[in-house]
Amino acid sequence: MRAARSLLLLLAAISAMSTVTSVTSAQELIDRRARREHRPAQVRISLDDAVRMAQNRYGAKAVKAETVTNGGRRVHQIRLLSAEGKVWMVRVDAETGSMN
Repeated sequence: MRAARSLLLLLAAISAMSTVTSVTSAQELIDRRARREHRPAQVRISLDDAVRMAQNRYGAKAVKAETVTNGGRRVHQIRLLSAEGKVWMVRVDAETGSMN
């Protein structure tokens, strides 16, 4: 009888500890999310990735690439050169990867 009671107390203690751990983990996730809201937008598409995307899409070679801020957004500007000698500029949104 005494062993059964000790076992029940042990199980109750383990259950309580796991509940506290899950509450702590949930609060930790909430805190992390709150800290991220105050950070500036992070670049998701690197300049190298943007150059590769543009070269593959247009079948041209990049001759110049730079990252600029345009209206508060980071944009990769890539100057391309086609095999026929045509030169043009492509812009890739650093956050979304959209190209125009």
